[in-house]
Amino acid sequence: MHLHQPKIALTMDSLRNSARRHLLLIAYAFPPLVSPQSLRWYYLAKHLALKGYAVDVLTIRMPKSFYDSAYPLPDNVRIWRTFSGFFHGLTYMHSREKAVEKADHAASNAVSRAWQIAQLVHANAYKILNAFLVPDLYAEWFPFATHMCLHLLRKHRYQSIISSSEPRINHLVSYVAARRSGSFWIADYGDPWVYPIPIHYEPTWKRRALSMIEQSILPRMGAITLTSKGAKDLYLSHYPSLSENDVHVIPQGCEPDDFNQIRATGAPIFRIVYCGSFYRKIRDPGHFLQAVEEIDVKNLEVIVAGRNNDFAQILHSKSNVRYLGFVSHHEVLALEKGASVLLHLGNSMEVQVPGKLYEYIGARRPILAIQNSQNDPLAGLIRKKNRGLVVENNKQKIKASILKLYSMWQQGTLETSFDLGQDHEFTWAKRADQFIEILEKF
Repeated sequence: MHLHQPKIALTMDSLRNSARRHLLLIAYAFPPLVSPQSLRWYYLAKHLALKGYAVDVLTIRMPKSFYDSAYPLPDNVRIWRTFSGFFHGLTYMHSREKAVEKADHAASNAVSRAWQIAQLVHANAYKILNAFLVPDLYAEWFPFATHMCLHLLRKHRYQSIISSSEPRINHLVSYVAARRSGSFWIADYGDPWVYPIPIHYEPTWKRRALSMIEQSILPRMGAITLTSKGAKDLYLSHYPSLSENDVHVIPQGCEPDDFNQIRATGAPIFRIVYCGSFYRKIRDPGHFLQAVEEIDVKNLEVIVAGRNNDFAQILHSKSNVRYLGFVSHHEVLALEKGASVLLHLGNSMEVQVPGKLYEYIGARRPILAIQNSQNDPLAGLIRKKNRGLVVENNKQKIKASILKLYSMWQQGTLETSFDLGQDHEFTWAKRADQFIEILEKF
């Protein structure tokens, strides 16, 4: 995927010599490592650069095989990479995700017994270490990131330091940087540090430790950005020292140009596509899968793409569900563009909302939204924008909604039943403008 990169009027040297428009982004997760927070800051860094900012990105070094995918950036984004740490360094070195991108997905799922055992050992080691290390296993990056960060601070003057969490360690590196430099610090949260309902197991003592650490670094933060109003309400209630003016909501976004340049991966069938992860406590697909299993119609297929190892067995057991596992971001966009219907599964709590919905809006395909909470803000957004159907997480109601969409598809009225035009309100360019508003206040 090659993106057109407009030329910036200011030269890179003039930008970097002006601390007023020079940013340091500390982001462990950054392409070619792919995650929601990684893609968030890839697009935001790109659009901040296109709007006249110079951005230095401090991130991890990945094995050479990961650099096959193209994530082009303007010249005034400069990447500084350092060692990720021993556990993750070995993990990335032996990862099969890049091989999966290039292989037939059915064949790639038929892995050897030895590899399955290795995966199980690795997964258990990760869970144990991540549960008991503070803030988590990504703490192994701290010495390498801090060393490089201090080097950059000696060489450059930055208007602001921006940290991208997850993982949490980015905020701790940024805390050191902000104390050393005195620069304005924006702490961006993809997820809260401590969930009201834990997604992954963390001992009570660790949750308390995380709250104490977060409480101690909050005074150094100049501004906090979160992806949902629910998360903002959580932080304002949990930390009384914060004020409304300290905390800003900047949701995820979409990049229309990406979809314009991608050929859709479709088929002459009614295809429901889900891209993302499932979680047993807050985003469980059980009722949806039961509903699909009970539907007896021709030419119905469900595709699930994403890291869902805990659900792989049940997904593979469904005759009309095709589980692809991890696929590249480019392939995700192609699947979304070619879908008959995109499946959105809402969370059972409002402090974190699946940002994938904004990408779905960019794909301009009808959305089937399953609502897990009465206060789900994204369900309200879909209704307001007439982007699809919203249904409670109830097997019979889900089944009825699928059959309704299927009937529209059969009659050729699926696209005309919803407002599927381009909506620039949710683009990454607009999200970058929101960050610039914060930057220009200080």
